[in-house]
Amino acid sequence: MNVLHIHSDYPDGRNSSSTPAVKLLLDATSGIRHTIFVIHRTPWPWQVKVIQNDSQLYSIYYWGLPFGLGLTLSLFLARHLLLKLIQNEHIDYQLVHGHKLAIDGTLGAALAKWAKVPYFLSVRGGTDVRILRHKLLLRRRWKKVLEEAEHIFWVSAWAQNPIKQLLNISVNNDTDKSSLLPNLCEMKQLSHLHVPKKAANFVTVFRFDQYERKGIMPLLEAIAKLIADYPSIKLDIYGCGPENKMKIVQGKISELSLGKHVTIKGRIDNKVLQKKLTEYSAFLLPSQNESFGMVFVEALFSGLPILYHANTGIDGYLEGIDAGVKVDNQNTDELVNKVESLILQHDLFNARINRALETNLLDIFEKTTVVSHYQYLIEALKLEKLNDE
Repeated sequence: MNVLHIHSDYPDGRNSSSTPAVKLLLDATSGIRHTIFVIHRTPWPWQVKVIQNDSQLYSIYYWGLPFGLGLTLSLFLARHLLLKLIQNEHIDYQLVHGHKLAIDGTLGAALAKWAKVPYFLSVRGGTDVRILRHKLLLRRRWKKVLEEAEHIFWVSAWAQNPIKQLLNISVNNDTDKSSLLPNLCEMKQLSHLHVPKKAANFVTVFRFDQYERKGIMPLLEAIAKLIADYPSIKLDIYGCGPENKMKIVQGKISELSLGKHVTIKGRIDNKVLQKKLTEYSAFLLPSQNESFGMVFVEALFSGLPILYHANTGIDGYLEGIDAGVKVDNQNTDELVNKVESLILQHDLFNARINRALETNLLDIFEKTTVVSHYQYLIEALKLEKLNDE
């Protein structure tokens, strides 16, 4: 079976900010052929083009204005460009997978309809929810795309409620119509983590070009307020990014006189990240507008309770696990209260995360679990098609 993928964030070497999540998933499957259309928007008509990277990977530049202006026309032209490519290259496919609802999924549904094949749909909350909120006139189309999908993967578990409300639909999270599909984590869950740790020894990891969205400034202000009661409090910051952005964060650290408490450690190789994380008591990142947030899973797998933001990122996956604390916004006072709860209840949270690891409550994030689920649904569809024939 050949699966045609439409994705705007696939690492094709032409977008430095792309993420490897989908590539890791596809590479881990077996017995399935994948053809990937990586779509890039360009506002310049003369840059519209198709680049064939190899027999299975195409980079497609389609016309589209920033901020979703003229989106209906942009989608029409992109659909025409993709269909022309399919016809010219004689690309045959039996299933389509659109990896975001608003753009990728809309185009994927159109290509599936043209070829008379089913399609899968992934929903990623950050981009999808934002676009749906601003484009009222396209909601009817997106509702149809969602309802007619063979299967819906909620990569962002938290996005289910806002998207169902925005589109006025009811899609139950069951194995027939929809399911959760977390991004693939290459790390393994650690065991035997009953190692005594200082209760106020925190860590965070992020790209400095995104420091504002990650909530680092209010987090630093919260640390500054906690020093009076917890003079041994520490926060180590790992990550890289533009030097000017790193200087802004360092400037805030200096302004708040946090030099003895907060340290920018810089870039860390992902191969040694997990070992380093085990040295800390908890992971703090009140980030907004995250579709998933793989670093939270990596922290959990390393035995760390987490501080995370509601209605974004990993929110929705941790029901019944209680492996961290959730903030409703990036308000400094709320951050103070939640960070303090991690200090005061250090032993409790440590016991919870160890229990989650020991009783396999975090298996949903394991690579084998994610790949098996995805491959099973494709194989089941393949078998169904053979039976129909």
